[in-house]
Order: sequence, then structure tokens, then C-alpha cells
Amino acid sequence: MNIKRTGLSTMGYAIVLVIILGVVMIISAPMMADKYNNDKKEQEQQQDNSDTELSETRDYYENTLINITDEIHNIENRLTSRIDDLEMRQNQMQQSTSAPPSEPVVSDKYICEIEGVKNEYGNTVPLNPDMDISSQRIVFVCEYRR
Repeated sequence: MNIKRTGLSTMGYAIVLVIILGVVMIISAPMMADKYNNDKKEQEQQQDNSDTELSETRDYYENTLINITDEIHNIENRLTSRIDDLEMRQNQMQQSTSAPPSEPVVSDKYICEIEGVKNEYGNTVPLNPDMDISSQRIVFVCEYRR
């Protein structure tokens, strides 16, 4: 009696395996495409979020810079007004002290006067109105007053 084998050969197993893989790939292809689209949408959302964060950060720094600039202008204006006030007070003090007094007030100063010029022998010669003193040595006499 001949016994017939009804099993598959190696080539048959390979063909069945290829058919099963094909069916699995056909079924999973739409799922993989959806996953790719979802990943792409997530990347776009992340990009939009990062762009939004970048613009918010830029706005924050611009506002901070504007605030700092305004603060510097305020400080500059206050300093300018203080300097102007000090100059005004100084001018008032000078005007009040520069009013012509009845007698000249001198305190702790040297008062110097031209006495004459030196001649070629080293002697002091009194000044004349017609003398040219631009090229001569001038003699001063100074007095300390309190």
C-alpha cells in the first residue's frame, strides 16, 4: 500500500508565509499611514508651540528693554533737574556774594602789584606809560592779607 503524504513541502510553507505577510502588511498599512500623519501633526504643533514661545519670549524681552529704557530716561531727567537746581543755587550764591560791598572784603589772599621792570644791570626801574613791557622782566610786589 502506498501511503500518500498530504503535507506541504518547504516551498509550500514559504508561499503560505509570504501570503500571510502580505495580508498583514495590507491590514497594517493604513495604521502606519495614520501614525505617520499623527507624528507629522505633532511635529507641526511642537513647531507652532516653539514659535509661539519664541515670539512670547521676544515680546517679553522687548517690553523689558522698553521698561529699562524708560527707567534710564527717568533717571536721566531726575539727574538733569538736580544738576540744574544745584547750578541755580550756585548762581544765586555767587550773585549774593558778588553784590558790591561798601568796603572790599579780603581774607587770606595775596594782593600783587607791578612795581617795575628789570633793566640790563638787574636794577628795578619804575614803569612809564610809554614803556614796552612785552619783552622785559617784570617785578611784582605781593602782600599777604587776612
